Amino acid sequence: QTIYYLWQIMAVCYNTMVHTMFLLAIALEAFGRVAEQLLQDVQERLVFRAHLYLKTDIAQYNPSPGDLAYPEKLEMMESIAQSMHEQEMAALSRSESRASLVSIGSTASVEVARINSHSKPAISASPGDLHGMWYPPVRRTLVCLSRLYRCVERPIFQGLSQEALSMCIQSISDAAQAIKSNKTTLDGELFQVKHLLILREQIAPFQVDFTVKEMSFDFSKMKSAAFELLQKRSRLFSTNALLQFLLEGSPVVREQWIDSRKDVDRQLKLSCEAFIADATNSIVGSLNGFLEKVQIVTALNEKLRPQQWSEPTEVGAIVQETSRNIKTKLPVIQRSMQLYLANRDTEFILYRPIKNNIVGSLTKLQNVLNTSNYSAEDRMVIGCPTPEQVTILLSSASLLINPDHRKQANENQN
Repeated sequence: QTIYYLWQIMAVCYNTMVHTMFLLAIALEAFGRVAEQLLQDVQERLVFRAHLYLKTDIAQYNPSPGDLAYPEKLEMMESIAQSMHEQEMAALSRSESRASLVSIGSTASVEVARINSHSKPAISASPGDLHGMWYPPVRRTLVCLSRLYRCVERPIFQGLSQEALSMCIQSISDAAQAIKSNKTTLDGELFQVKHLLILREQIAPFQVDFTVKEMSFDFSKMKSAAFELLQKRSRLFSTNALLQFLLEGSPVVREQWIDSRKDVDRQLKLSCEAFIADATNSIVGSLNGFLEKVQIVTALNEKLRPQQWSEPTEVGAIVQETSRNIKTKLPVIQRSMQLYLANRDTEFILYRPIKNNIVGSLTKLQNVLNTSNYSAEDRMVIGCPTPEQVTILLSSASLLINPDHRKQANENQN
């Protein structure tokens, strides 16, 4: 609230007082100096309050259970949006029915109504994308930056934005960890991906460089020089030893450039990679464990078949489990991506490597069976699908799943 009032004062000072001073430069020269001083004082106070706000309301934000109620919050909003959409369609259907009873001449009005209904923007697959549904630290960070953008000087804004984005990224990460503990790992990772995408998209319009330079002292050489000086106690008080210590032990000033945009992109990349790895592991984790054992045995130049875990029945059980996971867990993962991301392009970017990993693991198993003296009868018992069959199996997996099935799958995962 304080930041908002200071922002309003800044707007009044800049848009009214300073603008008037330029119009009447001579007559209002004294008034202009007072207005400029007032503007600087308000700006200084605004920066101080912004620092305090970032610390208390973003870095130290304590989320409520409702803030971490994912995916229930998204499912509830989606249900409300779907209900509203159905009501609109029902109202349109009733209007068409009434119009059809009047005359043929009223057909044009029905067509206009239909065109208008189709011209309206389709309801988002995830109403959680609404501004009010964002995680509070993300919303507060973006609102704060938008108000500071035109009120403070460019270097000051760069420093504040770097601090705000760093705190916001850490707050999102902490919330994701809490969701992982309360729900599932995939829910926490998708929550993090969703809000990092929001953060990256919303800071894009700011025409400013988010790079700041930080200076630091490196005292490592001083430590080494002092240790070396103490090793030579006989020369401890000689002039050359002290001079050498001063020359070699002086601290080094190091410069480090920090780019907040790159930090957001870097964290987003790590979150996406973690989600892809965990989603893949939930489907082909047992199969990958078997392939790792095969790799170890091969590296030791030992034969695979004498191993008990390599018996056709054991391998066949792993293949059956993998096929069952593709049919049951993969639709749940796709449904979660639709719920959190609500963007087909983003969903495809995340889903494609998961699909490729599944196909790659089953292809590796097929190669192991072909090169490890498994007979045709053994391969029939194992029942490993070919890459073409795997592709068909993945394509047949439904993209939609009943929410009750999703809850059941999450309970099984836990």
